[in-house]
Amino acid sequence: MTEKTIKTAINGICILTILAGLFGMLFCFPFLWSGLLEDLVGAGFPFVGGSILFGTGLIGLTIFNKQEKK
Repeated sequence: MTEKTIKTAINGICILTILAGLFGMLFCFPFLWSGLLEDLVGAGFPFVGGSILFGTGLIGLTIFNKQEKK
């Protein structure tokens, strides 16, 4: 494998991680407006997990594509 294919694969994985986190947060968001405690707890933990996935993918994407100063 060449360096370009590895870089493309890692960028794709980071973008998929960001999209998975975004989907998780958007899917749980309507349940956070519920008045039931079960809905809040049931939607709160996946929402936090989605935000961790989103942030990790974003940080990974920015660190991996950082330009080296010469």
